[in-house]
Amino acid sequence: MAWWPGGSYPWGTMTGLTEYILGVSGSVLLAAWAALLIVAVALSWRRDRIPGRPGWLAARCRTGALTGLALTAAVLTLATSAWALALVTFSVVHRLGLARADPRVLAFVTGHRAAWLTSLAKALTWLGSSIVLWPVVVIAGLGLWRWRHHWLPAVLPALALTGAWAGGLLVKELANRPRPPAADRLTVVYGWSYPSQHAAQALATWGMLALMLMAGRSAWARVLLAACAALIAFVVGLTRIYLGAHWMTDVLGGWALAGVWDCLLIICYLLAQQMAAASPGRQPRAAVYRKAA
Repeated sequence: MAWWPGGSYPWGTMTGLTEYILGVSGSVLLAAWAALLIVAVALSWRRDRIPGRPGWLAARCRTGALTGLALTAAVLTLATSAWALALVTFSVVHRLGLARADPRVLAFVTGHRAAWLTSLAKALTWLGSSIVLWPVVVIAGLGLWRWRHHWLPAVLPALALTGAWAGGLLVKELANRPRPPAADRLTVVYGWSYPSQHAAQALATWGMLALMLMAGRSAWARVLLAACAALIAFVVGLTRIYLGAHWMTDVLGGWALAGVWDCLLIICYLLAQQMAAASPGRQPRAAVYRKAA
């Protein structure tokens, strides 16, 4: 594998080959996202000129349709999250790329600690803990069932939390990464470090809950719900680094893992809604991304 017409391979080992594949796949995903945005904007400007039965590409970018823009965005987000998880995991296992910056990030954080920040971080980090999230998903599930009159939206937040918890444990056992030095920790932690379960659970649970609450709401309300969920997950991830419980890449890996799991659930949910809507004699249930009336 040392020769290529006109030069040499851009890799010389399996590690280099993997890095090259990850780099190329990242560029492809970026191009796909750019193409999706361009097509979606173009179709929104030319909405009146789209025929009654749009083509395949136009159908994939249509808003208000279960298998339109919502499903397309979910699939692309799944691919992006899976790529990010592979990239961060590869960096952690081989101590390359992002993982090399972990000690510097931790040193910067520990050098800028303050008493009030420590108290705030210790309080906010509970937003990613199973002890807090399980009561939240149970109460939210009951509320969603009462509001939506359907069991699937009610159980999705609990499934999101369960998958993030189980997936985090599985990857921890595979990666076997030690936590930051005990001298830098401000909280009691156990087990392996990568990925951060608090970060994964926070994004998966609060993100799924926000998605389930979007049905029938205005665009501004949906943006606000998404922003609140993202802010909670971001803050929880920062607290794990600040408290010395995790490295930076542990948090990034946790977010990527949550993205993969939530997107899988959303894709299954959208397809289930489509099948229910297509069943004769059944009225379609409310969709997560349904446009407000």
